[in-house]
Amino acid sequence: MNKHLIIYAVIFMLSACGGGSTNTPEDEVPVTDDPFQPIESTENLSIPNNREFDTYNVLILGNSHVAGIEVLLTKIFTHVKADKTINIETHGGMFLDTIINNKSIVEALQNNQWTHVILQGQKYSQSHSVLYPIDATVTWIQRAKTIGATPILFPEHPLKNRPEDAVYVHGIHTRIAQKQYSCVAPIGLTWNKALMLSPGLDLHSSDGNHAKQLGKLLTSLVLYETITGESADLLTFSDTLPGDAATQALFGQVTSQAIIENPPCDF
Repeated sequence: MNKHLIIYAVIFMLSACGGGSTNTPEDEVPVTDDPFQPIESTENLSIPNNREFDTYNVLILGNSHVAGIEVLLTKIFTHVKADKTINIETHGGMFLDTIINNKSIVEALQNNQWTHVILQGQKYSQSHSVLYPIDATVTWIQRAKTIGATPILFPEHPLKNRPEDAVYVHGIHTRIAQKQYSCVAPIGLTWNKALMLSPGLDLHSSDGNHAKQLGKLLTSLVLYETITGESADLLTFSDTLPGDAATQALFGQVTSQAIIENPPCDF
């Protein structure tokens, strides 16, 4: 097991799996090595481009922030992609480092023909003062590319009234993708755009951390465009999805604009 994981396994055993951040007191976390150590080039495969497949087989790994994404993504595809089939399997409730050696999840990844693997659950510091190891996330990216799947990093949305979180967390994932090639869906940055244009949007649940259905829709639209390469701005209104026509139109616009400004994949 990686030396970082041995150190952190005990520290984070009691940490909540409900968010991408961790509430462990930071003065108890001895970060002695640079978590952004380079990966050997021989281990860094290019990103598989699977956008043209007729069937998308998507595996989602992460903590509680991925709950509900499977349902909404399926509804989006059902509404707009009659020529495509999408199958999604989700393993949620866990950080990526805690499942790195989970036999059933590793086998689920390796024994199926996934076109895309969405990875959420990289730990980060809410105070932005500590860098947590990225070894597990890098390993999951490598595993995904080895089986020919497109890896998509899922930087979670910001805490309520903390737009700076989106920039910080997106930056962490962008640096991971620079070390181990991967797509990075600009989820938090898209939330920032939506909230800047419409501050009254009710995207967060009462805990200020998790997303309401409306927030999950915005996240799902970012993932939709990242998977397909097709503009979310072109989607028509669907009464099977959260939000009224104006809100869905706004979400499509900010999603596509954020992706233009922050291209997820460098194929």
